Amino acid sequence: MAAMIDFIFGLLDATGLELMFGISALIGGVLFLLWLVLVVVLGGIGDVAEGIFGIDIDAMGADASFKALTFQGVMAFMMFFGLTGIIVMQSGGPEFLAVIVGGASGAASMFATGKVFQFFIALQAEGTIEIDDAVGSTGTVYLRIPKGGTGQVSVSIKGSLRQYDAKSVDGSLIPNEETVAIKDVVGTVLMVEKAHYTPSEEE
Repeated sequence: MAAMIDFIFGLLDATGLELMFGISALIGGVLFLLWLVLVVVLGGIGDVAEGIFGIDIDAMGADASFKALTFQGVMAFMMFFGLTGIIVMQSGGPEFLAVIVGGASGAASMFATGKVFQFFIALQAEGTIEIDDAVGSTGTVYLRIPKGGTGQVSVSIKGSLRQYDAKSVDGSLIPNEETVAIKDVVGTVLMVEKAHYTPSEEE
């Protein structure tokens, strides 16, 4: 905290190029901290992107992806351009070298940030499981489905075992451990029926 205060007050004595570097680093750093807080509060990059830019990660197109990526890239460029430029100048380096090194550092951080952003977005989209994906598959009754009531079914979706509330299609009772076929989804409830196997399937 003290270092941040010293840095801010140091900007008051800076002039010209050093002042530009300082302002760039300050703005980029503040935006980075805000982004970090939002990621922690909202629980993920995808949720932040959706909250700020209105981006649905599951249906992210090229334009939406570019918009979020540009924000992160500019934020990283400003922060590293400013910090590296100040370090070079305070080390006694000439102004033109500070601009070159700062620009190269900013560009590298922009590229790296983009790659990290794309990696996490791809990871999150890949791991997203929709309840509708269960339709057409089979599951096992985990919690007895009473007549006309709601129980729970375990179903494997994309290699992940999930439990969902379930009702029988015809309102009949389905006991525990019964294998069921998932026919439809109503809200967040699976509509199921007892799985029927032909003799060839049982063999």
